[in-house]
Amino acid sequence: MSRWKRISLLIIFTLIFGIIAFFHESRLGKWIDNEVYEFIYSSESFITTTLFLGVTKIAEVWAMVCLSLLLIAYLMLKKLNIEALFFAIAMSLSSTLNPLLKNIFDRERPTLLRLIDISGFSFPSGHAMGSAAFFGSTMYIANRVLDGKSRGFMIGLSALFIILISSSRVYLGVHYPTDIIAGIIGGAFCVVLSTLILRHKLLA
Repeated sequence: MSRWKRISLLIIFTLIFGIIAFFHESRLGKWIDNEVYEFIYSSESFITTTLFLGVTKIAEVWAMVCLSLLLIAYLMLKKLNIEALFFAIAMSLSSTLNPLLKNIFDRERPTLLRLIDISGFSFPSGHAMGSAAFFGSTMYIANRVLDGKSRGFMIGLSALFIILISSSRVYLGVHYPTDIIAGIIGGAFCVVLSTLILRHKLLA
């Protein structure tokens, strides 16, 4: 992907994020939140709740830090130093940008049907943004260094984790759907920006 295509993607992500941020408190935004929230929550069951309680822990701060360190160490052992640096930059951008955005928009979390207790602001979702940055970076790296079925497996598995973790936050009642969409876009933004920062090294 060329430099200008990456820049274009960043602009598109920024525009979409801006639209969501501007309209999430509007009638349309609230309608989207309510419709998606009811659809996801309609699947409530003991098994689903157990699954999402487990999945959501993968994107907790402590878990993300541990998994990131393990992946960076693995990449360096495999002498994939540029990929390790790319991953570290993407995760650093995500962990810095998310709390900044939360404090800018200071949106309160949902209060109905909450299955877990959590504090802090809601928009954008840190779990969605962190998982999109982590697994999005994994997808990018897998596409670079793997081939055949292993590449497809890793990309598919990473996409599945993004979907499950993001959905879990709505199901557990701690985020609105628009928080999740904005979080995923924010994570993707960090991945693309990291490829732009290291574009010359990644092409080497």
